[in-house]
Amino acid sequence: MSKSALAADQAALSATADNISNQNTEGYTRRSVSWSSGDTVNVRGTSTTTGVTATVVAQRDRVLQRAVQTATEAASASSTRVTSLSSLQSLFAIGSTGEDASGIGAAVSDFFNAATALASTPTDGTARQTMLTAAQTLASAMNRTAGQISLQSSALNQTITSSVAQANSLAATVASLNQQISSASGGTSVDSLVDQRDLAVTQLSKLIDVNSIANSDGSVGLALSDGTALVTGSIALPLTTGVASGVTQIYAATSAGGANVTGAIHGGSIGGSLQVRDSDMPAVMAQLDTLAGTIAAAVNAQNALGTDAAGNPGGAIFSGSTAATLTVVATSASAIAASPDGSNVAAIGALQDAASIGGKTFSGAFSEMVSGLGTTAADATTGRATDAAVLTQTTTQMEAVSGVSLDTEALNLTQFQRSYEAAAKVLAIVNELMAQAINLGTQTTVS
Repeated sequence: MSKSALAADQAALSATADNISNQNTEGYTRRSVSWSSGDTVNVRGTSTTTGVTATVVAQRDRVLQRAVQTATEAASASSTRVTSLSSLQSLFAIGSTGEDASGIGAAVSDFFNAATALASTPTDGTARQTMLTAAQTLASAMNRTAGQISLQSSALNQTITSSVAQANSLAATVASLNQQISSASGGTSVDSLVDQRDLAVTQLSKLIDVNSIANSDGSVGLALSDGTALVTGSIALPLTTGVASGVTQIYAATSAGGANVTGAIHGGSIGGSLQVRDSDMPAVMAQLDTLAGTIAAAVNAQNALGTDAAGNPGGAIFSGSTAATLTVVATSASAIAASPDGSNVAAIGALQDAASIGGKTFSGAFSEMVSGLGTTAADATTGRATDAAVLTQTTTQMEAVSGVSLDTEALNLTQFQRSYEAAAKVLAIVNELMAQAINLGTQTTVS
């Protein structure tokens, strides 16, 4: 019995030492000791046990682990979205002069103001050139902003491709550890492997949202929200990326069907990037395109109702129906239909006060777009704070179960050391008594 007590205490001391040395090891779960009595032996009607055994158990709570994983996916997605939205919003940031960084708001006002100014002096060549230059400035501002948004979208495509590669690497790690876990015989080595595997799953959840399914052999399966498998036992099924219509798409492994799974990814940094690229940016671009296209169509239509400097019907000033394609096609200021009395170009100037887009003026529609983007960014920031708080709460709850407290381990260490010393003393006494009995009571030194 004393020998089994010594062995059990030694196991407990070893587990405590592991806890202390791994307090700051990422992914480590606290080891505790479960005590149980040995086999019961009946000798001449007297029952006794063969001693005590200690089983080292890793303190894991799968429900809390899943909660932390889900919170990690949400927090990573919202954080990535806020960062990307901040970059998008910076294109329209209001400066100290009250103008936005894109220059579109000022360019719209300057163009129509130039038309109004020309109306009072329709034969003034300088005033005509001022209006044409204002049109070119407006088109350039639209083109430049559309190009910057396109560049940000391309950067997100690159980030998504890189993140998918990282996700595949982590999925391969999970599959490899699954293989080692399912083929191991149990014990501390398995606990260490499970810690590594669970850490890899947590790191994966920072990139992409996955459902994890525990298997009877100790392995876990991983799948996307639509059921597309990423890991099945010891087999990883890597995602692939490809470009469709200039946009990076994500596809399942060929062995998993090869379908486009981009729409099934909502969490992790990849999910956050996808939301900005496929939802937030297109919403801004759609409004910007509507503004550019509506201005071009309205100005061209009104210019066609007047006569240019040569007495001919006015032609188009702009071409293109989007911010990226808006172009000034009038090659000379004389193409502006301001003759003969300036009334037609005055009508062009008056367009800035017309409710042309959803009941709003051109400037009003642009302001609404900028304001809406600001609201979206603010809501995303609030969501990030909420997600971060949930992650902190669930992590704290899991740490209470799986984390290492040095104070607790110090108490355990003292307790197990005393227990070990007591068992050793009992063993020494038993050995001495046995030696004396064998030597018929003669005092004998037992080493």
